[in-house]
Amino acid sequence: MSLQALISRRQRALFDAWVQNPLVQVQVEHPEALGPLVFLNGFDEEVETERAGRRSLKNVAIVSKPGNPDRNASVWVRAGYGSYQKAWLGFVHQVYGIKATSIDLAGYNIDHLLNKARSPNKAGFIRVEAINDAVNQAWGGLFERAASNPEFSANRNRLRRTMSWIIAAKLMDQPPPRGPGDQQGIARLVQFFNRNGLAADDPQRGLTEMLEFAYRFR
Repeated sequence: MSLQALISRRQRALFDAWVQNPLVQVQVEHPEALGPLVFLNGFDEEVETERAGRRSLKNVAIVSKPGNPDRNASVWVRAGYGSYQKAWLGFVHQVYGIKATSIDLAGYNIDHLLNKARSPNKAGFIRVEAINDAVNQAWGGLFERAASNPEFSANRNRLRRTMSWIIAAKLMDQPPPRGPGDQQGIARLVQFFNRNGLAADDPQRGLTEMLEFAYRFR
């Protein structure tokens, strides 16, 4: 299996999990909280939180349970930890037995699903995944820069954060709209979410509200 195929499978597995349960976590306060929060409906004695190679649990943690690792294994890093790309590559080797290097990641960024600037004092543990490079940079330069404003109380206080419309779009290679007034860009995302089982959740409203909230200080 190629690394690109693995990345696509993991992206789809996480997206599908979010479609089924909007409380999918992307940040927690400590590795000890990972098991019960990652496996909300399936936490049991088989869930393990372990070190990634020789890395300290103070910086990197792998949470997993038996079964398909696309759905049942993930790697989390402290927001202030710098070597998160190496941590993800180590996770892939440890869990899938695939040895890869940064060269194999051409076209992808290993990045925090929640912008690390939105973690209070960079203390939270954030899930990291491979994201399309161009899409990741586009979201980072627009929405995430606005959403990371310290004026938002959540960026100063909340250490538990769940997946959002924006994170899901980025994960699934969907470029951002230019802002809350870009009706064509928002409509494109709404169409994507409608096609993927979320029409009943009103993606038009969800996306518009998130964009308007993030851009209100700009």
